[in-house]
Amino acid sequence: MVVEDNPGLRQLMVDILSSSGFAVAAFEEPQSALAAARRKEPQLIISDIEMPGQSGLDLLRELRADRSLRRVPVIVVSGFGSRAHVRTGMGLGADDYIPKPFTREELVHSVQARLERRELIDELDSFSHTVAHDLRGPLAVLKGRLELATSLAKQGDHARVAANVESAAKSAERLATIIDELLLLAGVRKASVAMVPVDMNAPLRDALENCEGVFRDREAVVAPPPSLPPAFGHAPWISHLWSNFLSNAAKYGGPAARISVGFLPRPENRCVRYWVQDAGDGISPELQASLFVPFSRIGSQRADGHGLGLSIVQRIVSRLGGNVGVESAPGQGACFWFELPAAEAKAAG
Repeated sequence: MVVEDNPGLRQLMVDILSSSGFAVAAFEEPQSALAAARRKEPQLIISDIEMPGQSGLDLLRELRADRSLRRVPVIVVSGFGSRAHVRTGMGLGADDYIPKPFTREELVHSVQARLERRELIDELDSFSHTVAHDLRGPLAVLKGRLELATSLAKQGDHARVAANVESAAKSAERLATIIDELLLLAGVRKASVAMVPVDMNAPLRDALENCEGVFRDREAVVAPPPSLPPAFGHAPWISHLWSNFLSNAAKYGGPAARISVGFLPRPENRCVRYWVQDAGDGISPELQASLFVPFSRIGSQRADGHGLGLSIVQRIVSRLGGNVGVESAPGQGACFWFELPAAEAKAAG
């Protein structure tokens, strides 16, 4: 969101940001911008400080006083002769300052840096509210089962001791899985990998082997295609994509789940869509909207999950330059898919 009373400068900022891939809404004065922000929260606001009537500092005060908007990053823009105003703005909670005149690089760099910082803060907040809860659950079960097993051992009830130790081991395994996925989630953000042609059949075979235990427990049957076309990516990450979709399909595809795997070439987008289809209860449109939001849960009917898997999928696919999604309706199963650049198309370009 850009707030600037000078029409030429306002249009310049819109042009620079739009050409850099950002969706921009522009406003001439703060009150209309504030009203629009309250209707739909922006990811970031860039505001001039000196404006007739209400100033950018007034806008900043109102934003920081609004509980629903106080976390929106704000970049203030001001002329060289307004250092006192800049200091006031930073004291009110502005996230950055850009002096006039500015370059394209200065504007884009400031916006990207503030958005990355907000993403990190949002993830940390989500972690504290969601992941910590998910870790406490299996940890409480583990502790309780071991305490009960200790008590039963003193009574000589070895059969019940064994049952409780087995339950404790499953909780420990779930804890280990959550921690491994947390490390993977963090690693995908920081890792630098080369995009190379990948024989998609190999990651799929690895994923099928990784999910054998889930398939056996759920009596699931998987029907993979004879062969998959190659795509550009990173094989270990792609194996994780397949494993996540396949294990979810087995868990939520109903009794004795029947799972189909396939692909759809999309030459118009120079990519290939790979998909996993189950025949379970399906997912409502409301739940679909939150599936790939980091750390979000997907409803009580899918409570076996711990909210991290699809967050990792979304991050991996984004890092590989692809897309991810789901097609589903209640009672009609779910088809989870990811798209990656086709190897032939990438090479030709």
